[in-house]
Amino acid sequence: MLTNMSTTAANLIAVLAVLMAPCALLSAQQSGADPNFGPPRVTAATNPESGNDVYRQQVFESEIAQVGDEQARSVEITEPDSFDNSIQFDWLKDTRVGYDNGFLIANQKQGDLQAGDFPFRLRINGWGQLRHTYFQSEGINPDQNQFQLERGRLVISGSAFTPDFSYFFQFDGRSSSGDDVRLLDYRLTFDIGRHWWGLDQGKFGFKTGKYKMPFHLARWLSGRELEFTDRSVASTYFDVNRSLAWGLYGRFDRCRVPIYWETAIFNGLVTGGAETGSSGDLDDKFAYSARLMWYPTGTWGESELADFECHRHLATRMGVGVANSTIDRSGLTEFNSIRVVDSGETLASILPATVDQYSVSLYSVDASLKYQGWSFTSECYFRQIDNIRGAAIPDLFDYGYWIQIGKFVVPSEVEIMARWSRVIGDSGTLGISDESSSEVAVGFVRYFRGQNAKFTFDTTYLDGAPIDSAALDIQPGDIGWLYRTQIQFAF
Repeated sequence: MLTNMSTTAANLIAVLAVLMAPCALLSAQQSGADPNFGPPRVTAATNPESGNDVYRQQVFESEIAQVGDEQARSVEITEPDSFDNSIQFDWLKDTRVGYDNGFLIANQKQGDLQAGDFPFRLRINGWGQLRHTYFQSEGINPDQNQFQLERGRLVISGSAFTPDFSYFFQFDGRSSSGDDVRLLDYRLTFDIGRHWWGLDQGKFGFKTGKYKMPFHLARWLSGRELEFTDRSVASTYFDVNRSLAWGLYGRFDRCRVPIYWETAIFNGLVTGGAETGSSGDLDDKFAYSARLMWYPTGTWGESELADFECHRHLATRMGVGVANSTIDRSGLTEFNSIRVVDSGETLASILPATVDQYSVSLYSVDASLKYQGWSFTSECYFRQIDNIRGAAIPDLFDYGYWIQIGKFVVPSEVEIMARWSRVIGDSGTLGISDESSSEVAVGFVRYFRGQNAKFTFDTTYLDGAPIDSAALDIQPGDIGWLYRTQIQFAF
């Protein structure tokens, strides 16, 4: 009996000692004792599975160490050989982690964590665009006057197991899709060259998932980097957009400047939202695309269009792209996606019912520059539809372009811009004659924190839109004035 009581008492004393340890540590911190006190490093030599009490105590102390003024300042569990003592973590003392009307991670300032080569990383970002649209129609389409969430994005990205294997997930919600939230991007990349052959980062890699197909600049750009509220009519008309794909990417360094390249094999043009599988609305033919991009002069900078850096020397960027797909009527998603000039109707709706297949070839060329607050971007497109099976219809040829100029009137804060976009071709008449549609736009942007917080206003005149785009607030055949006001916030 006495033995059992003594054993129980010993156990209670041990529990109390563990419970009192945080208080003792807090007291020592507040009294100024041992100012160099820090969490012990738990090494691989201490086996957690061995039941080693020293190991458990080290883990416990590492979780409660550096507690003072009712705030946790740092936690460190690492192997000595893998930790770079030259890296400073002073930013940790400004960090708060805990529960405050919800689970909270807070920091007073942005820091460089120098975690690019860490094998396990997780980054969470988000951005959104709240827009007011007013359209004064001069044609048969109705007027518009509405507020909407144009883009509401949540991004989860990082790496796992090795810094050479990365992932990127992007969720999207918007007014045009009601209450639905969709998985917009699901991308996995593996830097084969660096991981297996010791090449520089980005020299040769593999990419798979659902993502933007490599073709033209306008789609390659993120929506948050645009100067206007959205892309041009021409770039949307000749778009390849997203799809499920396998691809390769890399960098070729043997020229005067590096050339960045990417290629992909995918389900089809504008098939990112298509249902796949045996019951899906896709045919059995893949599409292909490729893009090259290089920077002939200067250092381009972080911003993709606007010249925040106010370049003293001319910075230029150039690119070319190609895409091809053979489209079968059995794949209705792709078969019904191709539109014509200038009505914006689908090609499928004006083709004879006997046509069951055709091929589409797309080409793009783009050039951009930045200089002393000025920015200039232009892209040209060409589309040929041939091998039309089931009717005597000639090859159809459309082309288009957009030209955009921006200028900071207040460096890095206020920018004014103008854009001209045009699409010309004979697809709408099935090869009989050319028709065209155009877009002219002007606007300004007030940047509060670069692309993370900005206010944009633009006005556009449409002369027969050949597209159907909820993102652009444009319907087929639109004629009239379109006014868009947009607030963007990102983190």
